Amino acid sequence: IVLEDPGDLMNQYTIIAVNPEKHEGINKKSAEAFVKWITSDKALKMIDEFGRHKFGESLFRVNYSK
Repeated sequence: IVLEDPGDLMNQYTIIAVNPEKHEGINKKSAEAFVKWITSDKALKMIDEFGRHKFGESLFRVNYSK
């Protein structure tokens, strides 16, 4: 056994749209669309199921609730 506690492998990602008033060149509309998509039920399901077919279990765990 290499690792018994899967919590040790927690690699959390966070999505934050950058404030266009503080940073130049930000595409606010696209950033908001991406945040909306990545937090959608469809995208969360895709993330949660990624790798399940090939490895028998998901490679990622969704750590988000609306």
